[in-house]
This record gives sequence, structure tokens and C-alpha cells, in this order.
Amino acid sequence: MVSPEYHQKSRIDALLTLSCHDDYSAELSLLNELLQGGLTIMSVVYGSDSHQVTALRDIAKNEKIAPTFRIDAVRGILKNLKSELETNFLGSLQRRLQGEILTDLIQLARAILDEPGDEAKNVAAVLTAAAFEDTIRRMGKTFAGIMGGNELNEVINVLKDKQVLESPQLGIALSYLNFRNRALHANWEHIDRSSVHSVLAFVEQLLLKHFS
Repeated sequence: MVSPEYHQKSRIDALLTLSCHDDYSAELSLLNELLQGGLTIMSVVYGSDSHQVTALRDIAKNEKIAPTFRIDAVRGILKNLKSELETNFLGSLQRRLQGEILTDLIQLARAILDEPGDEAKNVAAVLTAAAFEDTIRRMGKTFAGIMGGNELNEVINVLKDKQVLESPQLGIALSYLNFRNRALHANWEHIDRSSVHSVLAFVEQLLLKHFS
């Protein structure tokens, strides 16, 4: 019997193939198909009210960002989801592999950030904010048994109580909550490239310390 994970990964592969077409003459139509397909799969995997689904919806529907960049962002999220499905049952290797998955997302954010213009900066900021939140939530699940539903600041406070996050990383994590909120709510005027680079570097430090 074919597992649900097999069907999910097959659908993701189909969407990724679609997203790599060179002809972007119908960008909005392609973006809509990627969005609907991605939302369907992610709602099943994470839940319709999950932060992952919300982040994908916000990225894809943000008309302040050109369709090409939104397609790139959705492609990165789908790759991340596929990797999560593939590594879901790898036991003792799971934490290390989770770190590698998030590293791929960070690399995508850096690649987009290298492009000129505010649109590239904005997409990179959204991906960075998603990587920051996902890292904190994975830490909460792994080290504090927090399975979801909590506000991100609550997760950080529990990690503080468990002494997983300590100074100076604790203060830095709390300060980057504003960055996360601004990026996911398209408050681009409050985000510059240097702040995106700073958050990326911080997430990489967390991954190196806790998931390497």
C-alpha cells in the first residue's frame, strides 16, 4: 500500500517541476497553481492554522513583490517541506538533518538577497523570518516538548527557563521578534539589508549550536 507521504512527495515533485519552467509569460497563473498546491499539502502536514501555512499564504499573495520572486520563495518552501517529509523517520539523525534543511532555506535567502533591488530584499526577509521562526519552534519541540500553538515569544521564554537560550542569544532572539513580525506583515520600510544579514547569521549560529 502506498503511504500518504509518498503521494505528498510526488505532488511536491510535480509542483517543483512546474515552478522551474523558464517561460514566465503567465506568472500569476503559475503562482496561483503553486500556491494552491502548496497550501493543500502543507495544511495536511502542518495543519491549516499553522505558521508554515500562514507564511506561505502571506508570501504568495503579497502583491508588493514581483511574481517571479514569489515563485522562487514558494519553490524554496516546497523544497523545505519535501526534505522534512523525507527525513521524518530517521531517528537519531533527525536533529542534524533538520539543521541541514533549514540551512538550505538560509542559503536560498542569501542567494535572493544577492540580487539587487528592494523586491529581492523583501523576499529574502520573509524567508529569513520563516527560518528564524522555524528554528525557534524546532528548538521548543526538541528541547522543551512544545508541540505548537504557542506564541513565538512564549516559546523563547520556555527555552530561557530550560536554559537552552541564555545570554546573549536570549536577548538577541527576543529582539528579532520585531523583525519576524515586520517581514511577515510586509512592513518593508522598517527592514534593511543589514538586518536581514544579521538575522540570517543568528539563525546559522543557533543551527550550528543545537542541530549540528
